[in-house]
Amino acid sequence: MDVTQISFDELKRYWAEVDHFRDPEKKYREVVRRLGPYRTTVEDPRRFSYGLFDGSDLIGATHLVQWSERLVRYRTLNVRKAYRGRELGMFLLRSAVNLDWRDWKSADNALFGWIRRDHRPWAENQGFQPLDGQWHDDHIAMTKPLSEF
Repeated sequence: MDVTQISFDELKRYWAEVDHFRDPEKKYREVVRRLGPYRTTVEDPRRFSYGLFDGSDLIGATHLVQWSERLVRYRTLNVRKAYRGRELGMFLLRSAVNLDWRDWKSADNALFGWIRRDHRPWAENQGFQPLDGQWHDDHIAMTKPLSEF
């Protein structure tokens, strides 16, 4: 398995193919500035899309976006159903962080996720902690120190 940077267009095609957002009318934006009560503070954030490959087959994807001076948001984490249960999601995140965000791996910086209720057990199992414990539209903000990647 290999993780490499992919274009945002490749990421959008993947999201549509696997119906990640469960919305066939979904409009994909490269930067989402608001999640519930949280708002990004960065005008033109660093952002990179990553694909997880089994040979030449794209089997997973994620998108990392600078959210603030100390937070990097992982926007979606998706591994095809046939490949799930092998810790490939965390492999994808860890690899992506180590590709383009190494300079952010300090004790003060964290990976930020906007976690759906049904994904919270996975996030907690991977060491993510609630940011403030507040639920918004069936999502909760969770973080994990980047230094742990």
